[in-house]
Amino acid sequence: HARPDQRVAYDLSPPMGGAHDQFWAACTGVVYPRAVRSENLVHSLEHGAVWIAYNPDQVSGAALGALTARVEGKPYTVMSPYPGLDRPISLQSWGHQLRLDTADDPRIDQFIAALRTNRYTHPESGASCQALGPGEFDQDNPPPFDPTPPGPPGPKVLAVNAPPQDRGGK
Repeated sequence: HARPDQRVAYDLSPPMGGAHDQFWAACTGVVYPRAVRSENLVHSLEHGAVWIAYNPDQVSGAALGALTARVEGKPYTVMSPYPGLDRPISLQSWGHQLRLDTADDPRIDQFIAALRTNRYTHPESGASCQALGPGEFDQDNPPPFDPTPPGPPGPKVLAVNAPPQDRGGK
């Protein structure tokens, strides 16, 4: 696990797996109003969550409402703005990503149905998505997203965005 003061050099942005923070972002149908640290959201993906990221400069109004309706109050889903995203919408689950232009694309529901808590695609499918609280991951005041590339002088933690190796049934 990466420490809270470490940044992970992900292969893709937004990331869809790899090294992550020891604390997951609450993913019990939470719609975050501000961008959240990727390392925490990747941990949520490991637990079986689907993360909907959207470019706040390109998605608003009815489109934002349509995405919110797919997440709010639904277990193992989470949504947050992702500034600088190269497409309006990007869905992530562990090892999978779908980038889209519109919130009414039927593949959104298909992606969620196929991959949320899919025990064949997530290393820790069904692990907790509950909020942890202050000192760990505070859902009401989450660690902020940092759009700058990781690099010196901080520690370097590399990650690959691929499904995990076979862990021998563990």
